Amino acid sequence: MNKLIVAACLLASAQLTAAAPFSPTETHYVKLDFRGSSGGNICGGSLVGPDLVLTASHCILDNWNSVTAHYGRHFAQRVETARNNAKPNWIKFDHNGVAVDLALLKLSRPIAGLDGARTVPVVAQEDCNGAIGAMQANLRMAETGGQLAASLMDVRVANIQRLGPSPLANGVSLLANGTVGRGGDSGSPLLSPKGVQVGVYNGNAGNVSAYAALCKYAGSIKAWSDVLSPSGSQTPPPGDWVWPDAARR
Repeated sequence: MNKLIVAACLLASAQLTAAAPFSPTETHYVKLDFRGSSGGNICGGSLVGPDLVLTASHCILDNWNSVTAHYGRHFAQRVETARNNAKPNWIKFDHNGVAVDLALLKLSRPIAGLDGARTVPVVAQEDCNGAIGAMQANLRMAETGGQLAASLMDVRVANIQRLGPSPLANGVSLLANGTVGRGGDSGSPLLSPKGVQVGVYNGNAGNVSAYAALCKYAGSIKAWSDVLSPSGSQTPPPGDWVWPDAARR
């Protein structure tokens, strides 16, 4: 029995090391501190472009006016971004009337390559086969309320059991047995053993942890990343999108 336990621990350790999703000196993880007229919201996110953060839609308050992104070595760096209504710098995903708990946020300046911040690749469209089994969730380390601690990260193994309907929103989720995250972890990335982002943490439903399945939305993430890029046309891709909040086009 002891040998089996040791073997299981070694397997989990090997999977955790394979993707190297986080170190104190180099990470794609971004901590987001949103502020709005009726309060604030703390979430996680991942750097998927030089100035683009992928997070959960419910993290972005409808009345948000600014956000602080903590990044880099030991999360000592920060960039302030104000809401831009004239040229929207965020998008909440809602495709063909199906609300998906995903969002993109454009920061006020690029941070990739600065003080250890790096981008993470997103899984290819419909490449869902590799998203079952033990994955790595980047989560914050402790409950801190409105205060962001100096150490903001924890890495856990989430045993993804299946692909199915989201128990928390609409759309498709990767589902793991057990509660992996805590309050403030929403928007945190889920990585494959190869270091590719396959999910975004949406929350817990009973004894199940749900991650938006990026294999179903990778094409949309790419399309919206292009829209939000400096040379983007600001023309939403075809479909019924929330752009940027509740105003449909």
